[in-house]
Amino acid sequence: MRNRTVFRLATAAGLVGLCACSDNTSPSLIDQTTMTTDVASSSGDAIATDVDAISANEAYASLAAPVQPAPANVTGDSIIWTRSRTCYDSTGTSTPCGTSLVRMAVVHWSFAAFRDDTAGNGAVFSGDETRTADDTLFRNYTSGTETSRTHDGNAVGSDTTSFAGPNVTRTYDESATDSVDAVTFDLPRVTNPWPVSGKIIRNVSVHATFANATRSSSTTVTKRVEVDFPPDNQGNVVLTINGKTCNLNLVTHRVTNCQ
Repeated sequence: MRNRTVFRLATAAGLVGLCACSDNTSPSLIDQTTMTTDVASSSGDAIATDVDAISANEAYASLAAPVQPAPANVTGDSIIWTRSRTCYDSTGTSTPCGTSLVRMAVVHWSFAAFRDDTAGNGAVFSGDETRTADDTLFRNYTSGTETSRTHDGNAVGSDTTSFAGPNVTRTYDESATDSVDAVTFDLPRVTNPWPVSGKIIRNVSVHATFANATRSSSTTVTKRVEVDFPPDNQGNVVLTINGKTCNLNLVTHRVTNCQ
């Protein structure tokens, strides 16, 4: 009788050990391909917003420039912008903005936003976004005539984005730095809404959580995202993320065709 009891206890202990092992080694919900595509989507939206912002900074510095409309088909998009500016003449001396003496302007800008575009044709996520940046704008002249404007700057951002799948919800906490490198617009600006050269690089640290009705998996990764200009006439430009290429539309902010 005692031997049977010992056997049963040993068998039960073995089963418990098997169950514990199964729980500890259950497959992760994380899909690396989906995660890269999601980060490309949120980063593409951020970079397109950078382009909109630096274009608007020209107007804020009292220079003629088109202001891009909000992305189409956004079901909810609440953005609060703040800006400050300082303008300089050719000697580097501070001068009033809006005069012909201005050769350089420094615009400090930031925004806080709630974005929900899960039902639209733009970026396919919802979430909170914040960004703080400095943009240095140079006016370029040829034979005394302004011919182009070049932007250099840096931004830091902290975003939380959510993508709803049929079975799994993906949530990303992102900390990012954006580098605006010689992004140049030709004049006249009314007929040159997009940069003709330059690039924007976004380095982002991502804490990703994938969850379904019963469990969740999480991981932390870093991604490097780059957009080189110019786009085509419809605002389409190539976005690269860790070797993968996608299409970013600067009008809708939508990222598609990642491969």
